[in-house]
Amino acid sequence: MDHSPFGGNMTWFPAADDNLMVCSPAGRILFMTGSLRFQLDEDLVGRSLNDILPDSLAAQLIACAHGGQGHSFQGQLRGRAVRCSMEPREGNLLITVFFTEGEQKPAMALSAAELLSREISGSLATMFVAWDSLPGDRDPKTQYAKNVIRQGMYRLMRLSRNMLDCARAENGRLELNLRQGDLTAFCLDLCQRAAPFLEELEIPFAWELPQSPLSCLFDQEKLERVLLNLLTNSAKYTCPDNKIFLSLSVKGESAVIAVSDQGPGIPPAMLPYVFTRRQEGTASAGMTVGGAGYGFALAKAVMSLHGGACVVSSAEGQGATVTLTLPLEQTGGPLPLGSPPSDYASGFDHLLLELSPVLPPERYGKSR
Repeated sequence: MDHSPFGGNMTWFPAADDNLMVCSPAGRILFMTGSLRFQLDEDLVGRSLNDILPDSLAAQLIACAHGGQGHSFQGQLRGRAVRCSMEPREGNLLITVFFTEGEQKPAMALSAAELLSREISGSLATMFVAWDSLPGDRDPKTQYAKNVIRQGMYRLMRLSRNMLDCARAENGRLELNLRQGDLTAFCLDLCQRAAPFLEELEIPFAWELPQSPLSCLFDQEKLERVLLNLLTNSAKYTCPDNKIFLSLSVKGESAVIAVSDQGPGIPPAMLPYVFTRRQEGTASAGMTVGGAGYGFALAKAVMSLHGGACVVSSAEGQGATVTLTLPLEQTGGPLPLGSPPSDYASGFDHLLLELSPVLPPERYGKSR
């Protein structure tokens, strides 16, 4: 679905083994490929070129970019011998890193979790297409059973995707498809689409957003998944008539999105472990998904890649609040690269997918 807050298209996508980073006109690192993160054992998003290169070289690169010129150099990057080339690209700086002989790490093999998730996702996508081609059934019991099975496919696909992205994040493979967009319009669209589903669950849902546009660089798909994940888990542990609230505000040079609920909250002893997967038997906003523990782990990974943060606060018995921060620095234009549009939820309705743990089976018998 095309969301109006975003304009333009990515001009190309990097290969999986490209060692690339993109910087703003001011020299702030906006994006780096998973391959480069793996090579450096560090995520530099949000840092300045001055933090990783000599000040004189960083200043020279920025000056060349402003003048529309490319530049090549050799030196040390985090203690590794490299050759780099810089070229202006749509108002930003595109830097390609070449590790000298003997400095390049061998390519990563796919983890068992990645392989398993891909197999599950592929099988489910095929099953889903075949299922949708079946004729309807007027018998209420048969139709209900079909709805339950269809909802189960949604839940498995959701778990598979969360598992895959968490595995990619742990291995430095998780990529962002960054766009400059209106965060206010994005949040309003998401809230308006999610509200009818929460209303069906008799859970009041309210939001407070700025009156004016809020320009920010973010990955629309992944941020939507993070927010829907938080709303889902709040709904899962919030009793009917207890409100869920989403707010968007500005604090300093960051956009702040907060999702709060009036659920049972998180026990103090569990707070240090909320970002650890496989925490069983905990009930809290944004906590685990069916005990798998991918919710917060994925949120933290996605926000970290944005150069932001994910923070959880809670008082037992008084609900919980999950706060996401995103830097507001402007770029010179749309980023020239990002991860290829993923096959995430191919053929699956995204809202039905992310809210599948809490929606009734009847929802999965309605037309998409």
